[in-house]
Amino acid sequence: MPLAPAQIALAAAFVVAVGFALAVGDRRRWRSLLESRFVYGVPWGTLVTVSLVVAFYLLVQGGLRHWSEPLTYPFITWSYLYPTGWLTAGIAHGSPEHLVSNVAGTLAFAPIAEYAWSHYPRDGRDREADGLLARPWIRAVVVFPAALLGVAYATAFFSLGPGLGFSGAVFAIAGFALVTHPLATVVGVVATSGVQLVYQALTQPIVHEAIERGPPAPPEWAGIGFQAHLLGFLLGALVGIALLRRRSRRPAASWVFGATILFGFAQSLWLLVGTVGDDTFVLYRAPGVVLVLLLAAVLSIAVAGSDRPLPWPVSLPARARRLLALGWLAVLSLGLIAGIALVVSEGAPLALSVGALLLAVGLVALPALVALAPDRWLSSPTPRRRAALIVLLAATVLVAAPSLPLGLTVVDDGAVDGSNELEIEEYSLTYEQNATVEQGSPIDLGEESIESQQDGLLLASDEREIATVAVRDDVLAYAGEETVHVGGLGWRESIDVDRTGWEVVGNETAYAVDLEVGNETTRTFVTDPVEAEATVDGYEVSVAPTEEGFSLRITEDGTEVGETAIPDANESTTVGELQVSTERVDDRERVAVGTDDTELTVAERETYAEEADPADEFAEE
Repeated sequence: MPLAPAQIALAAAFVVAVGFALAVGDRRRWRSLLESRFVYGVPWGTLVTVSLVVAFYLLVQGGLRHWSEPLTYPFITWSYLYPTGWLTAGIAHGSPEHLVSNVAGTLAFAPIAEYAWSHYPRDGRDREADGLLARPWIRAVVVFPAALLGVAYATAFFSLGPGLGFSGAVFAIAGFALVTHPLATVVGVVATSGVQLVYQALTQPIVHEAIERGPPAPPEWAGIGFQAHLLGFLLGALVGIALLRRRSRRPAASWVFGATILFGFAQSLWLLVGTVGDDTFVLYRAPGVVLVLLLAAVLSIAVAGSDRPLPWPVSLPARARRLLALGWLAVLSLGLIAGIALVVSEGAPLALSVGALLLAVGLVALPALVALAPDRWLSSPTPRRRAALIVLLAATVLVAAPSLPLGLTVVDDGAVDGSNELEIEEYSLTYEQNATVEQGSPIDLGEESIESQQDGLLLASDEREIATVAVRDDVLAYAGEETVHVGGLGWRESIDVDRTGWEVVGNETAYAVDLEVGNETTRTFVTDPVEAEATVDGYEVSVAPTEEGFSLRITEDGTEVGETAIPDANESTTVGELQVSTERVDDRERVAVGTDDTELTVAERETYAEEADPADEFAEE
């Protein structure tokens, strides 16, 4: 692929900018700083981690041959009983933009975290005498990448529903970097945007776009894994605090507080999203901002707060403390009983719902259980710094815990039953309207299961615990065609999904959905016949999808008169006394039915986004 002049100019300008920075900067000082922590002054662990993530996208997900359409379904955290998913979801990505965003964040924050960790032990001990973990190259290319991959695995395992991407690890890296080097992390936020901008400028130096409507889609923020981001940040911050205490370092509380707020606002750590119904999403912006402010305060205390004891009411006498704890447990018990009663009255799955309630109540009851501990366990007052650390630990558990019930779901064989399924290896695909999708639990819960009503192309695999909507019905109605990629380690198959239909005058659309793999086509769904609102000389006319196309059914007072396939454009046929013709008007096919005296248009060919709104295709140079 030849380089565009704009790309050449950008590369030259970038080289000049780097040369200028080296000329005006204190190279000796920077080299000394880097070599004091990095082998040869290079953050090898960051480079190894980025290489592994990119290699997984290119080689395992097929990005090398299908850069814009990587294979994703086998690498998503569908269930704890599908280990391939939660072992790979943390390093897999759904698109080039997704990959670049996380790689940019890693390149911005990981060198700061690696600098804090250091390739060289910071306690002055003999490197050779302390074993492998003290060897610089082991610390650089084994320990540090393993830690990043480990936190990616952890955030994927505790993902709130199906998850994909390295972003949980990126936020963990940022949390670690923030508590150890707050100011540098704020600079890293700016660097993240810079790396993404440079990539976009290189790949798309000049962009032309037309004014057009997009397909139906939820808001962008609804698809962000906010829970994994928050969990990753908390895990990284806790590890960073542990490192600081081991090395007896304590950054300024004001720096940590300010850096947390700036990072949280800029990187959308405030994002809290919920759903109301199937197609309504709620963004809790104000509560999210409050959360970031509280997190900044608690984190700054945990990192650099005072060791003075907490004030009243925590330092209560033993008797008063226990009475207060018992009262709190009584209130929680009443709330638990009320919650169980509500679950029973609503007819929700009893075991799963009660389990979730018990988990939530148990977590909220933790402070009371601590207060009921024997006096010898609480012999000294609780320092403020330790209390803040306990709050962070509890918050981490609270963020991770809701994922457990969702991870304990399984898909039984036949969870998605369609009239005409397409089976490819362990996958099955079918298009349905108002289909009931059932998911159960590996724990014996009787006859209970989680049921949901879904519309669109359903994708299921009991071996991989997948039951999802691969293509929404409204998206297919808008675009007319989509492509779904399924596969596994070492194989890949693409399925073309095509919708064709006729808009019946005065009524709904009669349509069919076909699945095409190679040269084989499966008609997976057809609607019921749709009758036109008007009649022709007393005859009712209906459009009926068939196994291979569409036909017109003519009835009189409910009695079928005849049926014929809809003619091709500019052709006609007859059914009894009626003449059926198809004409192309303004690039759109119309079916008319009539006699010698009258003619009525009964249907028009359904058009889709590109057909309905033709526009010039603009190349991205």
